[in-house]
Amino acid sequence: MILDALDEMHLRDWLVLLALSIVVSTCGVIGVSYVAGSGWAIFDTVQTILLIVIFTIVAAIVFFLMDVLFFWVCLTRAREDDRLPNERKPLLARLTPHWQLKSIAIFAAIMALFWLPWLIANYPGGTYWDTYYQIYQIYPENHPISIIPWEEIREQTITDAWLVDHHPVLTTLLYGAFGYASDLLTGNWMLGVFTFVCIQGVAHIIAFTCAIAYMRQRHCPLVLCFCAYLFFCIMPFISTWAMCMVKDSLFGALCIPYFIMLFEAVRTRGASLRGAFAIVLFCELGLLLCLTRKMGIFMVVPTALIAAIVLRRGKRPHLAESGAVRACLIQAGSCVAIMALLLPLLIFPLTNISPGGKQEILGPLFQQTARYLVDHGDEISATEKRAIQNVLDYDKLADEYQFDFADSVKYRYNIDATPEQLLDYMKAYISMGIRHPESYLAAFASLAGYYVAPTAFANIRMVTVDTHMGDNDRYMLWNPDELDWLRHGMDDAYTAIAETPGINLPLLIVTYVFWLPAGLIFVLVRRRLRCGILLVPTLILLAFCVISPVYDARYCVPIFDMAPLLVCAFAAICIDTQPEIANFNEVETDFKPMAHYNTFNCV
Repeated sequence: MILDALDEMHLRDWLVLLALSIVVSTCGVIGVSYVAGSGWAIFDTVQTILLIVIFTIVAAIVFFLMDVLFFWVCLTRAREDDRLPNERKPLLARLTPHWQLKSIAIFAAIMALFWLPWLIANYPGGTYWDTYYQIYQIYPENHPISIIPWEEIREQTITDAWLVDHHPVLTTLLYGAFGYASDLLTGNWMLGVFTFVCIQGVAHIIAFTCAIAYMRQRHCPLVLCFCAYLFFCIMPFISTWAMCMVKDSLFGALCIPYFIMLFEAVRTRGASLRGAFAIVLFCELGLLLCLTRKMGIFMVVPTALIAAIVLRRGKRPHLAESGAVRACLIQAGSCVAIMALLLPLLIFPLTNISPGGKQEILGPLFQQTARYLVDHGDEISATEKRAIQNVLDYDKLADEYQFDFADSVKYRYNIDATPEQLLDYMKAYISMGIRHPESYLAAFASLAGYYVAPTAFANIRMVTVDTHMGDNDRYMLWNPDELDWLRHGMDDAYTAIAETPGINLPLLIVTYVFWLPAGLIFVLVRRRLRCGILLVPTLILLAFCVISPVYDARYCVPIFDMAPLLVCAFAAICIDTQPEIANFNEVETDFKPMAHYNTFNCV
């Protein structure tokens, strides 16, 4: 099969394979160089080039074999016949959920049992300091509040607003409601946090199980559906983050039905988005993604616009395709209208909600500026220094710079900086970058390397932030001492495995965030699959990961949640569209691919 695959490779396939391998290898080598060197490259130029060449060859072989294995699984998949009695069905068919309520309920319960030890160990549930800050805003006695809740500059950013949109207001209200209600009932937040993480965990379990059953319904190979289900059951970075009270986890849960709707639109060439109900649901999911994470609008809107272009094939598209185009444009337009116009220009002023600072958007640039001061502070002109001083605390930037933590720099932002001052800063930023681009590369690669190089495993959140609140310093949230042995034991065991070279490949962040999408791009090109739009959300999320202010798996949660479903979706579409697979199924298994059915009657 490998030799046959080599014979069938076209020039375009070779060029794409080479380009992907070079990109993956270059990012990996440079990322390792800067992360291992704590922000300074440990490989010189010759070493870097040599390693890139070596790992380009390795990456090309891996991607090629991945495509061969993927196609072989699609070609020789084990397919159950639901008309057979249970005892005659393939074993995997009985170990994988299928599209029936009873099956989904049973397999969801099984997944919940796998997750239960993590829930108990981390009682009442994982939280962040951000979670505390969001709940804190709900209490009237805790006002005034700060736009930038960084201790050293907190007093300088005090506002009399009711809420601050530093974190999405919807999640602030949601977390605040659970925390405040728990406080009224029990005097602390323990019950509220535990209740929320249970509800969110159940939502994830149901979403995962339904998604796998649906992929099986759409004739994804059983082995892939089973592997996806097993992945969601046993991977600690799936269960622990699903049961964490943080915006990324809620966003990840919403990404699952969003992805399934996108997959169905691609599979049916837009037929699934023709009805009013489907359009409304599609728009609501897009809006919820925007409301639960700030970057949601940058994922939903570009994906919708690209989908509209892709689905409009030719000057006179099919009726179904025209309906899908309309649905995508409605989704993009409604999200922009609400997030960029209605909320900031009308709702926030009327409800006394203050917008967050611009430091979140400009943070990567601030980090590069700080690195420049560390490397070449004596070369900065008086004009550039003045431009930086108007926007950042110039005197503290170099001392606050950390290669793997940008928050200490970005929170030196002057929230009163005018648009003119920001423009002057941008001019200084560009001029310094032209003189010494290597400093900017070092600042970027030192953080991005955690996501695009094999340097970090997917850390799990096994702690609830001990939280005190109010003038009486009330104890609101904590991990009970009685469970410390279980919590620390499970956390230490996971860390020991994740830090062991070789066997930790399934636990590395880069495996799902960068390597898997790159491999699927080659499969997409090699097999001429018309489903590239399914990769767009993951690639956009990857772009935001590499500019994140710190290495943390929580930024990757939506990618982890969608990764197995991406593989299943590609396989289902490959089976549906590849002539050799269709012919194989008709001759060997008497199975007619979905293309032979009326796909307009889909869910």
